Amino acid sequence: MPEWMIVYSTHDYTDAHIVAGRLQVEAIPAIVHRQPGASALGITIGALGEITVLVHPENYDEALLLLEPDELDALPDTTNDVTYLGVDHDAD
Repeated sequence: MPEWMIVYSTHDYTDAHIVAGRLQVEAIPAIVHRQPGASALGITIGALGEITVLVHPENYDEALLLLEPDELDALPDTTNDVTYLGVDHDAD
């Protein structure tokens, strides 16, 4: 059986499947894992409620980079270049 590594952890089943789907679209094999019996017992908190997305070790770094949020551009120092919709600043 191949080894798997946790690349994402959540308590939201839908969120885990979205992340796994994102990885699979990029040709990274991924599975969603939940502790056996947790869903039958309705456990959604703590260690038994944890849902993980797993990938093969050779895909781990690539998966982390893919899931890393994009860096936001630095915010401007002033609002001089900000356009406000519906506000006419020249009408003073």
